[in-house]
Amino acid sequence: MTSKGCRLMSENLKITRASKNDSELVFLLTKELMAHHKMLNVFTMSISKLEMLIENDCIKSYIAYSNNELIGILNFFYMYTTFTGEKILYIEDLYVKEQYRGSGAGKSFLDCVKEIAKENHCEKIELKCAQWNTASGKFYEKIGFVPDKEWITYTLDKSKF
Repeated sequence: MTSKGCRLMSENLKITRASKNDSELVFLLTKELMAHHKMLNVFTMSISKLEMLIENDCIKSYIAYSNNELIGILNFFYMYTTFTGEKILYIEDLYVKEQYRGSGAGKSFLDCVKEIAKENHCEKIELKCAQWNTASGKFYEKIGFVPDKEWITYTLDKSKF
């Protein structure tokens, strides 16, 4: 696996790096994820903005296909920690269509992202999981992720600044 794309995960599952030409596919699946989270009211991303983010390498997107059918996406970016000065790979979106959950696509995405993190000398991989999404939480824990019990995420909405 390379950060340019992941190897064929099985005969039926393939994960590839999205290019700006894939922006519409990434957008549609990201929007589907937002609908799943009941967050369409705050989803203001446009296809053109997503295309620009992908083209400028601000967001790295990967697409999963099963038998040539689009089944999921992974969107991530890098950030740095001042604790060590090292990179963190932050998974913003990991989504597999409902009918393909349990197929191995989610695990394959995470195997892919682990290789990318290793290649890019990342200190760790982080993601957020909605508290109500216990199935995903159990999945992440099974893969080896540990819920952070020391830090609480606080946010300040742009309406406050």
